[in-house]
Amino acid sequence: MKKKHVRLIIWSSLFIALVLGTNLTIVGYFLKRNYTYSNYNGSFRHYEDRLKGKSYEGRDNRYGTFLERNPNIKDKQLYRTFTLDPWRFWEWREWYYHFDRFTLPYISEKEIQRNRALEGLDNEQRKDSLP
Repeated sequence: MKKKHVRLIIWSSLFIALVLGTNLTIVGYFLKRNYTYSNYNGSFRHYEDRLKGKSYEGRDNRYGTFLERNPNIKDKQLYRTFTLDPWRFWEWREWYYHFDRFTLPYISEKEIQRNRALEGLDNEQRKDSLP
């Protein structure tokens, strides 16, 4: 084999080992970010914080409760407020097991603030927005 092919095999093997090591061991748990969600105007916010017990599973329950308490809200869609970063290979396991987290539409903080201003919510306290 040529030296070039050997290097390619070695680097590919190291990358695969790194991906598997960070996705299948506890190491990846500490590298993951805390995912955040919001509705269109920021009156509902959910923060996944693994170390505080706020999980992916609790998101839908909290949002369902919020919608029951606020039936007149015009846009009932839940949005993700984090960007998709495929280069974060240590989170690829999350993409596999919780794919619907990443298929939610994205909304930026700037757009949330614009929606709040349009509805006159800038001076109001956000409902159900405990971190």
